[in-house]
Amino acid sequence: MNAGSPDSSPSVPPTPAPMSPQDLTIVIPVRDDPLIYRCLASIDVPCPVIISANGSPDWFLKGLTTYAKAASHVTVLSTPDSGIGLAYNRAITQALTPLVLLMDSDCAFEPGAIASMLAEASSGLVKGRVRFETAGRGSRLVAAARRLTEDPLVTKKVNAYSPPLLYRTDIVAKMGGYHFSTAMKWREDRDFELRRRRSNLPVRLVPQAVIRHKPLSVREDLRSVRAYGAGQAHGEALKVLPAMSLHHEFRKACAVAWRGVRRGEPGAGAYAALRNLLVVASRAAALRRRGEAT
Repeated sequence: MNAGSPDSSPSVPPTPAPMSPQDLTIVIPVRDDPLIYRCLASIDVPCPVIISANGSPDWFLKGLTTYAKAASHVTVLSTPDSGIGLAYNRAITQALTPLVLLMDSDCAFEPGAIASMLAEASSGLVKGRVRFETAGRGSRLVAAARRLTEDPLVTKKVNAYSPPLLYRTDIVAKMGGYHFSTAMKWREDRDFELRRRRSNLPVRLVPQAVIRHKPLSVREDLRSVRAYGAGQAHGEALKVLPAMSLHHEFRKACAVAWRGVRRGEPGAGAYAALRNLLVVASRAAALRRRGEAT
């Protein structure tokens, strides 16, 4: 066989076909948040949407079903049980598309965010960014602290926490065979992220894919932080999450406080460090209560 024959030419892997909006389903878990209608209005691509209502009151479900009757691309699923993992799983298994995009009801897509993530869908896991809106001094502090700890352009770390997270549903075959733990009401995305790391699956960051989160007061923010800590304790008790390293968490708190100083936001850095330590304290309190109960 001579060097010029067709059989001797190097094989070229086929270029993946671009994904279209009809390959994507947007999944939105919700209980009774009226901001879901703002979220739905921000969807600017023609794709299926599944609202996964969990533990929702009848009056709220009635509003959702009325909305869905007027929007043929929207499906409402409902379960009386609460839990984001349960809501995610139920919607994802009902999706007829190879891709899902996980979104929160209290967030809204910036124009073009969905299309930007869809354009990178061939990578398997695609992450956008969250920008917290502000409406006063407290919410500005929360937004600055969240930016220091969660914005990958600031932290230089990319993870698979949601939202917004787009991924191919078949990748979970490499991640233990399931999407989200249904036993956990909080921190279910922490389990997803840890399984993603163990499977060595990369995440593609799309910086221009931005969603806007509603303003959070300090009180609301700290309430969610305490829930994270309790969720961590629950995950440890279920053997779903590894035990939290107190030394590691303390180092993280110090690092984010210093990051705030370096960026000229020492107040936000101090508050972000406090948030880290509050997760640890909330976890410890939850573990203590579990010990006393047994």
